[in-house]
Amino acid sequence: MITERQLSILNAIVEDYVDFGQPIGSKTLIHRHNLDVSPATIRNEMKYLEEMNFIEKTHTSSGRTPSELGFRYYVNRLLEQTSHQNQNKIQRLNQLLIENHYDSSTALTYFADELSTKSQYATLVVRPNHKQDIINNIHLIRANNHLIILVMVFSSGHVENIHFVSSISVHNLNLNRIANFLTNHFNDNNEELKQSLDSFIENDEKFLVKEIVEMINLHITNQSNSIYMGGKVKLIDALNESNVSSIQPILQYIELNKITELLDDISTSQINVRIGKEIDDSLSDISIVTSQYHFDESLKGQIAVIGPTAMHYQNVIQLLNRIW
Repeated sequence: MITERQLSILNAIVEDYVDFGQPIGSKTLIHRHNLDVSPATIRNEMKYLEEMNFIEKTHTSSGRTPSELGFRYYVNRLLEQTSHQNQNKIQRLNQLLIENHYDSSTALTYFADELSTKSQYATLVVRPNHKQDIINNIHLIRANNHLIILVMVFSSGHVENIHFVSSISVHNLNLNRIANFLTNHFNDNNEELKQSLDSFIENDEKFLVKEIVEMINLHITNQSNSIYMGGKVKLIDALNESNVSSIQPILQYIELNKITELLDDISTSQINVRIGKEIDDSLSDISIVTSQYHFDESLKGQIAVIGPTAMHYQNVIQLLNRIW
């Protein structure tokens, strides 16, 4: 589609524009990149790139800026190069889970903050769908006659606590017996669970089991796909005067959970980049780079790095490519 020289010029324009935020002229390119061609040749090549809609002329400068199509071409080449690289994967989330005693919410909060610090952009970490996880153990601790502390240990290793107020008194109930029943049967289908419940002689025990099952299912539904955001202020830092108006649309996009719908649509182990209007018609100056992370071998969540279209794509792609 374009020659190697034209590609080199496009790459230089994109990278200089990302670094300096200013339109790029032919003399600037020759000076910064030691190009062994005349300014006239560079101008001719830039004219062709402009005709192909890879770069655009601004009204206030003789220089050129990359278009969304130019960014897309540049990013596609980066992704193609990255797909052939074998990277040593870093299991950082596993370390954070251990450091935070398998409190997954705290670990994911730190994970989002660390990724934001390393990428220098706002970063979202979307919690995995725990409906795909298996509860290995359930423990019930009586706090008073109605308050129970419910502890769930998942096969992925993380632990969830729920403070649960029962509508009946649990003073005389055998909570260990109920906890053992739930541990053995919670992962059964509804019909099997209903049949197993018949083994409970006490109606109060049956009622409490049903209450707890409903509470656990509600908790898992609410927790699944929760969003942890690191570096929200970096959204403002990364946008310049010309595109600062994009902050409100992207924040609304996140708050309305459209970002989770996007991530569900493109859920893949491969790194994916959406640029500008590829995300949404209202987000012309925003890019989102996405990838997966592992809770364990089978349970996976999503990462989204959010920044301007003039993003340091190479740094972000290399960062996400190292994450297991």
